[in-house]
Amino acid sequence: ALVREAIRRLGGAEIKTEGDSFYVVFNSVSSAVRCGLVITANALLDAAEHPDELIKVGIGVHAGETVQTADGYVGSPVNIAARICSEAGPNEVLVSETVRALTRTVLPVRFEPRGRRQLKGIAEPVTLYAATETGPGVMPWGEPAGRRGAISRRRLVVGIPILTLVALAIISSLLFRALGGPAATRSPSLAAALPPGTWKIGLDVPLTGNAAFRGMPIKNAVELAIDDANADGGIDGSDLELDVYDDGATTEPGQDPKKAAANAEKMVADSRTIAVVGPSGSAVAKAMIPITNAAGLLQCSPANTNPGLTKPRYGALDLRSARPAVINYVRISPSDDIQEPALAAYAFDDLLAERALVVDDTADGREIADGFSDAYTALGGQVIRRALNPGADPMSVLGSLSDGTEAPEVVFFGGFTDTGAIGLRKAMVSSGHRDIPLLSWDGLFDGSGGDAGSYIQRTTAGTAVGTFVSHVTQPPSTHDFVDKYHFAYLADPDEYAAGAYACVQVIVQALRDVAKSHPTAGHLREALRAWVVDPSHHFQTVVNDVAFDANGDNVHQYVTFYRVDPTTQDGKGDWVIAKQQDFGTATP
Repeated sequence: ALVREAIRRLGGAEIKTEGDSFYVVFNSVSSAVRCGLVITANALLDAAEHPDELIKVGIGVHAGETVQTADGYVGSPVNIAARICSEAGPNEVLVSETVRALTRTVLPVRFEPRGRRQLKGIAEPVTLYAATETGPGVMPWGEPAGRRGAISRRRLVVGIPILTLVALAIISSLLFRALGGPAATRSPSLAAALPPGTWKIGLDVPLTGNAAFRGMPIKNAVELAIDDANADGGIDGSDLELDVYDDGATTEPGQDPKKAAANAEKMVADSRTIAVVGPSGSAVAKAMIPITNAAGLLQCSPANTNPGLTKPRYGALDLRSARPAVINYVRISPSDDIQEPALAAYAFDDLLAERALVVDDTADGREIADGFSDAYTALGGQVIRRALNPGADPMSVLGSLSDGTEAPEVVFFGGFTDTGAIGLRKAMVSSGHRDIPLLSWDGLFDGSGGDAGSYIQRTTAGTAVGTFVSHVTQPPSTHDFVDKYHFAYLADPDEYAAGAYACVQVIVQALRDVAKSHPTAGHLREALRAWVVDPSHHFQTVVNDVAFDANGDNVHQYVTFYRVDPTTQDGKGDWVIAKQQDFGTATP
């Protein structure tokens, strides 16, 4: 009765049952979503009246074209609806992106992202959302005379004319499956909720000193995200509060690790602080992680790229020595070591070079030259290796460029602007090898031709043409975020602002899931941390899908490749994007 009465009143047609399962077809997508919310609302009210016989209901909704045969409805939507239902939690209405798109402007419903799921038997991943009410309103269907209404305490549709619903009806069928029944498991709680009170998200960035220009956009984005979350109802009624800490310094690099460590201690000591966003610099992250790790306090950085913050082979276990098996630090930005395989792929697949001359500066650039060589060889490329000693003539390493048909088709330089890049490119051009690309990493990505001391300025735009560099970058941000940030602050967001907003979105979405289990105040930190770092959990953010691997790295590793355009900056030249690519899961 719990399910069938709602189906009947909202115009659904039951097409088959399997045990406690119902398969129902609707002609109106909004009616299907409303029906799901009515069923789950009634289940909660029934549980309040009969706590010893609780019913859990999981609902999956999908829209698509089906065919009616003598044996019933057939088509992929039937299977997809069933698979979505199997993903639904207790008293959860889970819908596909198709359903969300058709109803988001029609119903007073909030669609909380649940990530892209690979459903059993379905070729492509499906993006899922949990549908929840945004507020009370008029009853979605009339109550029969003389019967006490179970739904009178849960009003779903706010002033939406019936003509609007009819206008949004779809021609193709909409499949709906609801699970439940007397054999369902018991639940100790009736509604999702956090422990009472306002909960804090700490922020550590430079707001004073030489690097304040980096910290302010991150602070703005975090503030904006928390305001948006609270305006959207917070976490089932609980609000979030921003607690800001400054790690700025007047000496380079503009951030003080000691101040950051002291800030971390304060956040750990505050029992109302359940997560941290930041820092912006890897050096201060190294000072903070041992403290937040020992306390199990979730930390999400929008900007750090040092591999040693997450990866054991680079020393990450030393940072989390107190609890080495516990991941509490995650980041949106890629790890710097993704540049090595990315550069190799760009040389081999995009520059179509099968032979590479790899030159290193015999110092800090040697590591990336080694990584490039290994990755390039693994792709099938041939490597000629040379070292450019300090003060040596760059021509001394370029002899192989004159080897005719066996000559290298690209020169890779592992180093920096000041450790040989300028002389190397000038020597390539003066020796008649202008057409051979010079490929390097972001050790050369230091400004336009209008910036004094930059690679382009010192090499000159005309000579620098043909140089390509890589730079690990944030995943692409949505236009909505850029517009929202600009409207709020009358400025464009910087490179890491979207990642900061995304960190808050990850925290908020995780809290909404964690709230379903009614954690105690003492367990909330750990419940949040464990949910976020679980590799199976995906979050939909302004930088699109976010999930973290076993080390805490974002599974999306974006690298942008730049080339020199001599026509920009009034002829002084600048870096322009040649390509951006997601290189997938970070290397272990």
